[in-house]
Amino acid sequence: MAKVLAADDDPDVLDLVATLLRRDGHQVTTTSDGRDAHRMLVTGKFDLCVLDHELPGMEGLEVAATVRASECKTRFVLVSGTTRLRYCHPDSVDAFVEKPFDAPGLLHVVRRLLSF
Repeated sequence: MAKVLAADDDPDVLDLVATLLRRDGHQVTTTSDGRDAHRMLVTGKFDLCVLDHELPGMEGLEVAATVRASECKTRFVLVSGTTRLRYCHPDSVDAFVEKPFDAPGLLHVVRRLLSF
């Protein structure tokens, strides 16, 4: 079981991601705000973060980049409907999942990053 942070400002997407990850056996914490996600990541120990790019307070790439700069070992999956982000800041995130995504595809990425 991994400790996962899910961050998305769309309540339906956040609920879907959290439900999928919990059913897959992970302990999931959720937030809908980028600043909250950043605070949780630097003060807690998360194995993985599924992070929407367009978050209020702080964008997903900014969250990932600043957390990575602090040498945090959390793995990041950036989720966005903006395909061009796939090629931005490759050192900040470990994987990119395009919205809309399918459940098996997201779980495949999560399991790969967590080595399940």
